[in-house]
Amino acid sequence: MPEPSDLDRLAVRRQFDRRAESAGRADFLLREVERRMIERLDLVRLTPSRVLDIGCGLGDGVRRLRVRWPQAEVIGLDFSPRRIDQAIRLDRPARQSWTQALLQRFGARAQRETAAAPAAGSPAGVPAPSAPLGRYLVADAHQLPFQASSVDLLWSNLAFHWFDDVPAAIDQWYRVIRPDGLLMFSALGVDTLHELRQTGLAMQSLPDLHDIGDALVQAGFAEPVMDAQRLTVTWTDPATMLAELRGLGGDARRGRARGLTTPRRRDAALKAAAARLRAQDPLGPLSITFEIIYGHAWCGPKKRLPDGYSPIEFRASPGSVKR
Repeated sequence: MPEPSDLDRLAVRRQFDRRAESAGRADFLLREVERRMIERLDLVRLTPSRVLDIGCGLGDGVRRLRVRWPQAEVIGLDFSPRRIDQAIRLDRPARQSWTQALLQRFGARAQRETAAAPAAGSPAGVPAPSAPLGRYLVADAHQLPFQASSVDLLWSNLAFHWFDDVPAAIDQWYRVIRPDGLLMFSALGVDTLHELRQTGLAMQSLPDLHDIGDALVQAGFAEPVMDAQRLTVTWTDPATMLAELRGLGGDARRGRARGLTTPRRRDAALKAAAARLRAQDPLGPLSITFEIIYGHAWCGPKKRLPDGYSPIEFRASPGSVKR
């Protein structure tokens, strides 16, 4: 089972609220992992009616999933109100672009019907709209605001390692997923940023692949499949490296140092870390490793009951005779 987390849940929200405007700096990793997750969906036969993106950030995944399944209700959920605000704002140009394409293609009739255009999709050749307003929610992943067995696909891209109570979050996943539904997610693993850890910088603990698999089985998911890939990202400038890494989230540990770090102290720590990273080649690039954990699991056709028991069915044998 996963070790107890060192994260402060409210600090996680503050860190992501604080970085909402500069969240695009993290796209170099989020979009690459998202692309690889989307490719894995090509191997899955699934036609969901409701998709939930947990930790949706600025909504890029929501928009991609909406294009893939235009008939589905795709909902983005995040713990950061400011990121949800950003996601909604980013959706407006997408909806306007879709509306303009509709008007250009179908003329006056489309103009009359645009406001009532069905969310199920768009005419052939016209890009599907992204999720409408109201399809983004601010909520805690440990307490999902959905009824039991109400979601066909649970999707989560690089949000899992921000859960401070992993068993509770996975229990929520199992509660809301429908029988025969699919869970697909990614997370940063224990070897992520190991180069920076070796320089002495304090960082949050990250999950182990095997512990996640055990937790999924414990919750009731059927035969989870886990694997990991290592991505190496290089920078030439330490300041740019720091800014882009901070776009992935800040220090939300319960034992983090309180108060502000002065620019002088921050620059000194960054310079020392860069020197350690370049110990072998003073003029070489700054190389950082990310361990990306991928997981998917199905919910069985018969869900386990909330108290941990399994439902039992009694059926008459074919040769039984009624009296």
